[in-house]
Amino acid sequence: MKQDLTIPHGALDGIEAFLRVAERRSFSAAAADLGVSPSAISQTIKALEARVGAPLFMRTTRSVGLTQAGEMFHERAAPAYSGLADAYEAARNLGNRPAGRLRINLMRGAVQPLFEPIIAGFCETYPEIELEIYAEDALADLSAGGFDAGVRMGESLDADVIAVRLTGPFRFVAVATPGYLEKYGRPASPDELRGHRCVRMRMGSGALMPWTFEKGNREIEVGVTGPVIVNDFTAMMVAVRAGVAMGMTAEPVVKAMIAAGELELVLGDHACSTSGLFLYYPSRKQVMPKLRAFIDYVRDYLPDDVTG
Repeated sequence: MKQDLTIPHGALDGIEAFLRVAERRSFSAAAADLGVSPSAISQTIKALEARVGAPLFMRTTRSVGLTQAGEMFHERAAPAYSGLADAYEAARNLGNRPAGRLRINLMRGAVQPLFEPIIAGFCETYPEIELEIYAEDALADLSAGGFDAGVRMGESLDADVIAVRLTGPFRFVAVATPGYLEKYGRPASPDELRGHRCVRMRMGSGALMPWTFEKGNREIEVGVTGPVIVNDFTAMMVAVRAGVAMGMTAEPVVKAMIAAGELELVLGDHACSTSGLFLYYPSRKQVMPKLRAFIDYVRDYLPDDVTG
């Protein structure tokens, strides 16, 4: 048995004292190991024997031995206690270094732009962290789902969570291929979108997401129509790049495609800004080293075209 047990003294109501006396065959030696008086050990063992309902030790002036009941108790208690000690040690180690499974819940549209730039480097830097990514659009109940943290846009978060900014503010923009605009024309105002083909996004609630724009000093929603409905931003971009319809997505996702001439910005003067992406976790949750490592790494290594 290890000399320095990690289970707090007295937490198992005399089991630690029993095992130490059984190992040392001496009340005084066990007392010295545990830093208590021999009389305290004796009282602890008596209380344990009273709860068990049988004597556990045979005591003489020269030796201490286990009774039959004591041997049976020791046979079962020793491995169980050792397992608990290992559990305490494992948990304590997780609290001291970045290790263990890290479960992150994030909106589907953030998977590619947020994680593609950092996934390889993060996993190489922290080989003891097992990163689990769970993508969904609905705002997750982190505690109920067993998640360490989530990633959402700031305006969707409740006031009682801790939020850490991951990106700067960015816009949601409408885009289309040059071929689509040549064939169907370019809308001059948000109202003209009603006559265009648009990819519609079905949210986790089942509702179709309206397209939101700024018109003057007010925000307007346009109920677009079109030949394709998706529930995933990656699927939407497949339809958009195929020239089937226009789409609306976060500007950092399409910035490189616009620069390469694959897509064109539509109604850019009317695009709405968002607060950006935040990592959030319950205010009551202690930030474990694995989560702190993830936050710091993402903020340090996301490229500028993502962070804005």
